Amino acid sequence: MTLVLGVDAGGTSTRAAIADGSGRILGSGSAGPGNLDDAGPAGTAAAIAEATDAARRAAGIAPGTTFDAAMLGVAGVVSETDRAAVRDAVQSHRLAPAERLEVDHDCRVALAGGLSGRPGIVLIAGTGSAAFGFDAEGQRWRAGGWGGLLGDEGGSYRIAVDALRAVTMAIDGRGPATALTGVLLAALDAADPDDLMHRVHLEGRGRAGIASLAPLVLREAEAGDGVAIDLLDTAAGDLAALVAAVRRRLGFVAPVEAVYVGGLFTADAVLRRVRSALAERAPDVRLVAPEQDPVVGACLLARGLSVG
Repeated sequence: MTLVLGVDAGGTSTRAAIADGSGRILGSGSAGPGNLDDAGPAGTAAAIAEATDAARRAAGIAPGTTFDAAMLGVAGVVSETDRAAVRDAVQSHRLAPAERLEVDHDCRVALAGGLSGRPGIVLIAGTGSAAFGFDAEGQRWRAGGWGGLLGDEGGSYRIAVDALRAVTMAIDGRGPATALTGVLLAALDAADPDDLMHRVHLEGRGRAGIASLAPLVLREAEAGDGVAIDLLDTAAGDLAALVAAVRRRLGFVAPVEAVYVGGLFTADAVLRRVRSALAERAPDVRLVAPEQDPVVGACLLARGLSVG
């Protein structure tokens, strides 16, 4: 029986699924963050191996079973150097024959799942952010996905960092007062404003830890806090700009589907704002819910490798 492995490794978690030749999912598993920028090649490989082992157990497959093909979608992979680093790091785990093991960014597997393999665009807004698309001729383009220092505008990490900066400005008197001050100090268990630096810098919360504060910003925006509202409006505009950049680069001439993927889109406040921003920037783009999970998209791509 043909067995393929699909992996979606992101900034918050890593998911693996095993499918047979017909595409039926036999088992799935999860592990911690697998973003290459945060975890490094060894950490990414460890998360992939842990999630894969869990998927094998769920599928009733023997430990260490090698798959006919594997597709690894990994956040932070943007170059051939990145792809090679992940391939080298997972080599000892013998996931699949080298010629049938592919590594690419997580946007690609999200689009494959979200539109079931059809051309279009995917917009990812989780810990980070990115948009990726391909057209009927197979041309591809990615916008965003540059990581926390260089980009990721509109993602949970950037929203949380901008909120913390707004809080420091409010404390200094350089910016407007905001309910986020008390909310974020309490969430970080900071005894007072001066304790904020200790909690953020010295405790080393990491990207995922900082990003976990974003839902508090969403909550305060819905409660009417002006600073939080401005932060969400800015994030929505940044996300819409990613989609518009991909649409423009690929030159879609007909109405195009853009599927939204990622934890931020579970909040109606975000989805509503992105729809509005897209209506202004790219009115011919139709924002749609995903048809299948990114990890299922990875399996779909892996099936193509197994018969290629």
